[in-house]
Amino acid sequence: MSELDVLRKDIDVIDERIADLLLSRFAVVKEIGAVKKRDGLPVTNSGREEEVIAKVRSYALDAAEKDAVEKAYRAIIQASKDLEK
Repeated sequence: MSELDVLRKDIDVIDERIADLLLSRFAVVKEIGAVKKRDGLPVTNSGREEEVIAKVRSYALDAAEKDAVEKAYRAIIQASKDLEK
């Protein structure tokens, strides 16, 4: 097996973990959506979204990683809001 194949297998394992975590996150998001609906709250909470973005950006080491993490999380947040509706 080539070095590239080994690295791709590593990515496959990581992708599976990410997908599992996203599914767990989405299950909680659906619960949050039900609570918001019950309590008459809007789906979007811009302050909370920016708080999450700032937190995940802080996990990255350099500017390019920070931007990449933010881009990924903005997509995750949008998918989450779609599920909350």
